[in-house]
Amino acid sequence: MGTASLAEVIARQPRERRKKIEDRAAELATLREIRERQKIAQVELAAELGIGQKCVSRLERRNDALVSTLRKAVEAMGGDLHVIAEFPQRGRVELSGFGEATELKHGAG
Repeated sequence: MGTASLAEVIARQPRERRKKIEDRAAELATLREIRERQKIAQVELAAELGIGQKCVSRLERRNDALVSTLRKAVEAMGGDLHVIAEFPQRGRVELSGFGEATELKHGAG
């Protein structure tokens, strides 16, 4: 038995399932795709973030980044970042406090 491509596996799915897959795929985007949809050049985003264009290019190619870095990039493009966790019994839960700047206060203890 040969290996099927993702496109072949999707094509074999029932029509309703293919529609769900297509709808979900439309919700997903890379940082680069988001920037391009917003019609923002890498140099413009770099200037907004106070970094070089090469740093934006590297950030867009990364598959792992700090939440705070993603938040800054998304906000620089005019968006808001939300971190969502999904659980089988509970459903979707938005996590708060990730990537936000917080001030640490030292207690007297």
